[in-house]
Amino acid sequence: MKRGLSPWSKQCKVQMLVLEKSLDQLSKETGFSKSYLSSIINGRIIVPEETVKVISNALDVDMALIG
Repeated sequence: MKRGLSPWSKQCKVQMLVLEKSLDQLSKETGFSKSYLSSIINGRIIVPEETVKVISNALDVDMALIG
């Protein structure tokens, strides 16, 4: 059975659309590779809170949505 995305992941995806920010742009802003960012946002890997904070700040996403 396929796992669903967390509210944080969903909001990251929405914000990328709203801000018209590509994965490439987000990668340049955060210093993380595109594949690493994709894995994080799609919930395939768990990362330290500091990493989530960097992504949240770049996309203006509330960290409280992490679930």
